[in-house]
Amino acid sequence: MDHKDQKHVTITTGPIYVPPINIIVPNDKLIITLKNPTNKKLQATITLGLCPSPNSSPSPCAGGGYVNNSVQTFEVNETDFHLGTFKVDPMTCLRIEKTFDNYELFDSVIRLTATGDFEICKDSCQPICGLLEISSVVGFSGNLGGPFVTAIPAEMTALYQTYYTNSGVLGTDEQTHVRYAEWVLCDTHCPCDSDSDSDSDSSSNSSSDGHY
Repeated sequence: MDHKDQKHVTITTGPIYVPPINIIVPNDKLIITLKNPTNKKLQATITLGLCPSPNSSPSPCAGGGYVNNSVQTFEVNETDFHLGTFKVDPMTCLRIEKTFDNYELFDSVIRLTATGDFEICKDSCQPICGLLEISSVVGFSGNLGGPFVTAIPAEMTALYQTYYTNSGVLGTDEQTHVRYAEWVLCDTHCPCDSDSDSDSDSSSNSSSDGHY
């Protein structure tokens, strides 16, 4: 298979809906994992786009939510957060964690974009092994503050407090998990587009010449 080593490409998760509750606890922490399987230092710049819950957003777009033919829609402004540019040493994993306050992830839509040293397959335009690899997931940090503390059974509270640390989560929400293979290329000109265009041009030329 013909693979192309293309550095500093941009890939994205696409939009991800974050449910308010992960079983009985709130989703309040985002974890992004970068893996460098090479023997050289690599880097990536990561941006988070966040559309808050339409029920709590102070500034929804004009038009707001409405119902038409039994279909309800909500339109909310997106805010971009520059999470940073991260250098990843050879043969290491780098975890980037952001905990959100005031239920910012509550009933939200997020979209992650990463620009950096990712390798793209020339045939499929999909991220492949060879350079940086990335994945992301949302979960519960273990912080028991806020109104949800009363919703957690007493016998579980001690367990959370015992194992709670500043890193990681106590539980992930699997429907928010975006594996490396699920990220898509954002670049406007995909390497495989030229091959498709060439095939299309060849087919058109053959047809115009009377060859089928």
